[in-house]
Amino acid sequence: MDCAANRRLMDERLDRSITPADARALEAHLSACSSCRREWEMLTAVDRILADAPLSRAPAGFERSVVKRIVRRVEVRRRIESIGIPVACGVAAIGAGYGVHRVVNWEAARSFTSGIGEAAKGVLAPLAEPLAEAPNFVTTWSQEPGVVGVMLAFAVAATVFLGVSAIRFVRQNALEWR
Repeated sequence: MDCAANRRLMDERLDRSITPADARALEAHLSACSSCRREWEMLTAVDRILADAPLSRAPAGFERSVVKRIVRRVEVRRRIESIGIPVACGVAAIGAGYGVHRVVNWEAARSFTSGIGEAAKGVLAPLAEPLAEAPNFVTTWSQEPGVVGVMLAFAVAATVFLGVSAIRFVRQNALEWR
């Protein structure tokens, strides 16, 4: 065995977790290797000093201060996550809106939706009167290709945000249920 493997065996022997076969191999190596023998002598000397040293109690409030620091770090991480998720969804919405705006053939989409609208006129006739009173700019504004793309992007972002939030909610509650 090489010196590195025997250093591991030295640790095991100090911890009293070494097998008899490994103990014999370590003894054989220590008798042949002066470098490892010196290291073993230093390790056993330190082990004796630590074994003879009196144990001291932690200062009053130590446990409470450690738990407080851990809780503070967890709270900071949750705050970062709660800010990061909406920002990520906003970036996704902007990217999706731009992508939808660049990819969709708006003329074909308008003719498709107008075809659906014509087919649904009979079903939606009771709603025609209240919708006729809606301000003109709403219907004009909502038919612009860029606006439709932005609305689709917000729908995608909202879906992603709800999904990620649901996963995060389940994960946090699963951690607390243990």
